[in-house]
Amino acid sequence: MTPEVEKQIEDLVSDREKFNKFVYTSVNDAVNELEKRRSENLQSRVTKFLSVGVPEALNNQKRAVVFRQLVTPNYELRRFISLVDAIDRFSPLFFEYANDKYTDNNEWKYHLGKMLFYAGTGKKGGEKITRLNIIDFNTSRGKKISEVRTIWGQSLIDFHHELFDEVYKEKNKEIAFFDASQWFSKSGGNAKEYYKNFLALFVSHGLLFENFMLDVKELTFTKDIFLPAFIQVLNETGKKPLIVALEPTEVESNLFWMCHPYNTKEFVDSKLNSV
Repeated sequence: MTPEVEKQIEDLVSDREKFNKFVYTSVNDAVNELEKRRSENLQSRVTKFLSVGVPEALNNQKRAVVFRQLVTPNYELRRFISLVDAIDRFSPLFFEYANDKYTDNNEWKYHLGKMLFYAGTGKKGGEKITRLNIIDFNTSRGKKISEVRTIWGQSLIDFHHELFDEVYKEKNKEIAFFDASQWFSKSGGNAKEYYKNFLALFVSHGLLFENFMLDVKELTFTKDIFLPAFIQVLNETGKKPLIVALEPTEVESNLFWMCHPYNTKEFVDSKLNSV
């Protein structure tokens, strides 16, 4: 990384307004810009830039994308699907990473194993959240996500997908899943290596819905992995990746987004009671 890029990154992370303007594109502008870029034949340039190729799921289709190691229908991803529903002729695509290592140090992965159920606010204004452990953390740490099993013996992936299907059974034909494990492996295998290729996909092949945070928990990732990759793609293609803020940035770190609606708890309880 050059001193100029390092300074640019420091300037961005020290000014939230500047960061948001640099990184994010509004939904309407992103849709229009993607159409414009496709007419400019940018896709062929990006394909040449990507030695690992473009995943088939992004070819010749209008896709809005979220990347999570394992998808579960919490409030964050319900918001994503609602946002995509409002965009004409776009459909949701979930990138997953089944071969990634499970760790409870990552907030998303942690709450795949300790699920949260939101029941509104109490009399004093505090959030009412119920927590349920569905895995043995001691035996799950360090395993591939694809190897982690629930307390009742079901694959963790199969469980969260089953829950997703239960919630969105009427929309299953519209929603696509892509296990990007092999694609990420070919791109270097770790985020510092594969993130450049990942972001390059959103120059002309789709829209990424995501929040890149500047709080203590996420700042290292944003500074060391995301921004260097974003700037490299911008410099090498002449276009910035099209990223739409998934949650309003002023409430992006709220635990609410990790929660499931309380009525989902009944489905999980039925699994736990089968043990």
